[in-house]
Amino acid sequence: MKKAITASLLSAFVCPGAGHFYLKKYNIGTLISAVSLTGLVYLLYQAVERAREISDQILSGAVPLDIEIITRLVTQPPANAQYVTLATWVFILGWAVGIFDAYRQGHALDKKEEKAEEL
Repeated sequence: MKKAITASLLSAFVCPGAGHFYLKKYNIGTLISAVSLTGLVYLLYQAVERAREISDQILSGAVPLDIEIITRLVTQPPANAQYVTLATWVFILGWAVGIFDAYRQGHALDKKEEKAEEL
């Protein structure tokens, strides 16, 4: 399999930046991984905090143990919705950029190897 396809599949299905590590492009791989995973970590942190707040309200008796009320609390937009949206886009765009850039760089390496074989 060509390096371009392998690198893009690694970035798509393993981790953002994994394809760059496969291509030995460690700096850009680290940058893409850090950006994408920072967005993901923020989203996970917010989800855990939201669950903790709701469970504390249930345990204290402030919120009754009713599935409709709990569902309404869970689906309400958070107070910091703009940051959650930003983190979501950072994660998605970081992952997409990682996939396309890994393919682009892998394709360039494939072309370089093909030229070297022709000589």
